[in-house]
Amino acid sequence: MNQREMTTPREAITLRSGLRQLVWSSLLVGSLLLTGCAVSPQAQPRSIAVQATADETLKATLAMLAERGFVIRHGDGDLGQIDAVLASRSGYEMHAQVTSGGERPPGLVLQNGNTYLTLSGRRGGHPLEAVELDPLFIDVQNRLRLLP
Repeated sequence: MNQREMTTPREAITLRSGLRQLVWSSLLVGSLLLTGCAVSPQAQPRSIAVQATADETLKATLAMLAERGFVIRHGDGDLGQIDAVLASRSGYEMHAQVTSGGERPPGLVLQNGNTYLTLSGRRGGHPLEAVELDPLFIDVQNRLRLLP
């Protein structure tokens, strides 16, 4: 037997213990990485109510998104929905929903009519904050001539 092949019982225990720690550490890091990928926060909708028809609001929202460089991936006038992505930035998505009357939508911050515009979006997998959505609402209101 070669001297290199011989290990003492103490060395064998230390080797097994180190290997066990390495395996557990690798499993822990791997599961944390997978958990981080699987759980992404939901985009929080923000809504306003305007004094315009649902059709006018939808058209103004569509024009605002197109002028800002968004590519409309899906638009449905009957459902009052628009899904768009920003052409110049990968991972920047917007969703717009226009409803009239009925139930108040989530995240309502301005009540000035009975047509509701709800916006939500994501950038790089993270929900857009209110400060990022507010300029879009202001733009739509300007297009509807609702702001002085």
